[in-house]
Amino acid sequence: MPTDLTPELRSAIDRFTALDRVLVATDFDGVLAPLVDDPADSRPIDGSVALLERLARAGTPAALVSGRDLASLRAAAGIEPASPVILIGSHGAESSVELDLGATLDDRARQRLADTVEVLTRIAEQHPPVRLEHKPAGIVLHTRGVAPEVAEPATTAALRVPEEVAGVHAMRGKDVVELSVLPVSKGQALQALSRDLGVAATLYQGDDVTDETAFAALRDDERNVTVKVGPGETLAGFRVAGPPDAVATLRAVADRRTAG
Repeated sequence: MPTDLTPELRSAIDRFTALDRVLVATDFDGVLAPLVDDPADSRPIDGSVALLERLARAGTPAALVSGRDLASLRAAAGIEPASPVILIGSHGAESSVELDLGATLDDRARQRLADTVEVLTRIAEQHPPVRLEHKPAGIVLHTRGVAPEVAEPATTAALRVPEEVAGVHAMRGKDVVELSVLPVSKGQALQALSRDLGVAATLYQGDDVTDETAFAALRDDERNVTVKVGPGETLAGFRVAGPPDAVATLRAVADRRTAG
């Protein structure tokens, strides 16, 4: 597997892994799994998830943090229910462990979700062949593989849904617009998980615009390590070219944390 970790990133990994208790977390699609047109076809790079499990079993908390719903994330990553890897789905709205994010899917939120589904379904019908993905606390418009003259107006319309349905939050990612009825983000989820676990620092890797909330949440503590996977503006402290290098980063952390 090719690797291209800079000396600066390797030094940061050395400092991070020398700390007593740390959290290792990563996005899935575009980080451990190359991006594909159909999310159902996504598969992790061989051995990548095993590195997270190796860390977790050796006493270093490890987590997958994704915009996918929890069931889809578990299936795509091949994570068994007994796995020690923590799963956070729907940008924090779902988790395999209890997280207090100060937001619950109550009756008002369910009504907002029903209204949002109705509006976004109408948008999708007007812009075939865009696709919808339903989640417990939101709905997603997918435009990957769709011609720009269709994808762009559909995206614009989806981003305006909060103007029509109060209390809905829009997040734009790579060829997706996610509409959530809960005010949650990957950054909030990571902060809550870090507090609950009592870790000294967190390493997080992500490739999408939605991962910037995590980078922003972690940037004020120099002990944290944030890695942007691929191109684009970012708040992350480091960058690697693509999923193979993200896995190499994870392997470097696992080798140091589990040595001996």
